[in-house]
Amino acid sequence: MAKTVPDRPHKAPWWQQGVDLSVLEWEALPPGNLTSKQRSYLKALAHALTPVVRIGQEGVTAPVVSEIRKQLLNHELIKVKWLGLSGDDEPKKEEALALARTVGAHFVQLVGHVVVLYRAPDAGALEEGRAAKITLPQAG
Repeated sequence: MAKTVPDRPHKAPWWQQGVDLSVLEWEALPPGNLTSKQRSYLKALAHALTPVVRIGQEGVTAPVVSEIRKQLLNHELIKVKWLGLSGDDEPKKEEALALARTVGAHFVQLVGHVVVLYRAPDAGALEEGRAAKITLPQAG
């Protein structure tokens, strides 16, 4: 007779357990700025992605920050569609850079109303056994 293994409840990652990620202090990972080579690599990867978060008329609220952070933890590289961005290029880029700082991610690019953000997994995620999904080219 074959042994049956009892079903173990699947433990969800900590960020999916009702934690409000908008109140946490986050820094962009890896620390420092991305090189142009790394940014180009991420732009190429982002080309096939679709936006996973949409920012509406209310702008960047705590639930929006929390959702962007959850998506970054899950995917590392995401697109965010932001309907409330200004029409002029310079203020639009400044708003996108401010969004990246707020959520603790690297700004990769801005195309129209779509912002591409990147954040490498933190040490806690790597300790949980998750491997990095994206390996950046070496700086230099």
